[in-house]
Amino acid sequence: MTLDGAILLGSINADTGEVSEQLHSAIVLRSSDAVEFVNNWPAGIIATEFCRPEWVLSAWNNLPELGKPAVAVVRDDDAWAAVALTEAGGPGAGTLTFAGQPLGDEHDLVLHRPHRAGELVNALVGLLEDIAAEDSMKVTLDALAPDGRLTRELRGSPQWALEAEAAPVITPALARVNAARHARRMRYLGGRGPLTFGVVTGDELTVAEGERFLRTRFENWTRQGRIDQLPAVERLPGFPRFMGTMMCGLAQRNMARLWVLELDGLRIAEDLHVGPPEDPLLYMRSYSTDFRKYSPGRILLEETLGQLTARDCARLRTGRGDELYKLDAGAGQECVLRAEFAPK
Repeated sequence: MTLDGAILLGSINADTGEVSEQLHSAIVLRSSDAVEFVNNWPAGIIATEFCRPEWVLSAWNNLPELGKPAVAVVRDDDAWAAVALTEAGGPGAGTLTFAGQPLGDEHDLVLHRPHRAGELVNALVGLLEDIAAEDSMKVTLDALAPDGRLTRELRGSPQWALEAEAAPVITPALARVNAARHARRMRYLGGRGPLTFGVVTGDELTVAEGERFLRTRFENWTRQGRIDQLPAVERLPGFPRFMGTMMCGLAQRNMARLWVLELDGLRIAEDLHVGPPEDPLLYMRSYSTDFRKYSPGRILLEETLGQLTARDCARLRTGRGDELYKLDAGAGQECVLRAEFAPK
């Protein structure tokens, strides 16, 4: 990996002309250099689920249609702040977005040695602004965590336009679940056979298992006549492999799991959660069209909320979009932010 072309950022004393001892290097790594850098991220980085190497590398490797790998990084010795990106388009008409966009639901910058790297955040934003200005790049950062470090930095800048997007959150202990109706739905479905709830994670959540989940979901949407409603990116040839690889990688870090509902051994509903068990995000859902009248997806969600409550889980993030099932479960009005560099 080369650091040729790095920009040194430091302060200069106006009276003496002396450069401060603390110098930061700022650079944009591209292609194989970007991949090598992310491959070597240590386990102790601070990052959201959608900025971790398992997500980033799987997106770069399996969804080349989205663009090429790039990382903007500012470092001071072994402390650094970085943003993993996808670069698309040619000179004068290029774009920079988060790696894997438009698929990620909550982003922030990545920090190593966060107690020291915090001071680098401003320099990292400056690097992104320089790229946009000097290379005529459009920089759009979707689904920013509302309380993230990057969001806090951008809020104070008049050069960034921020727009809110719904990303509701359910408080499990306060969820809108009618216990009597839930029990009635369970009895109605249970009349077809024994019901089992389970969680697939760790070594059981393999690449093949992740790809099976995607194929099943695709088949269910096709049978419902809704396949055209799926985003175009979810119909790319590499999408199942992207999801399977990402799910498997995150599961090894206890950052992904499938909650499942089975009827007599047949899996009829599945919910994919990403993130730590104590702060999960409901990322993707699938249920069998054959059992639609029994509301298997609702049964699974309500059962999951009950189990999360028993585990003292404070919230279930539900990702972008204000779908009715989220609101029916009592989700709030939380949001993520879309930031675009728009100098005035």
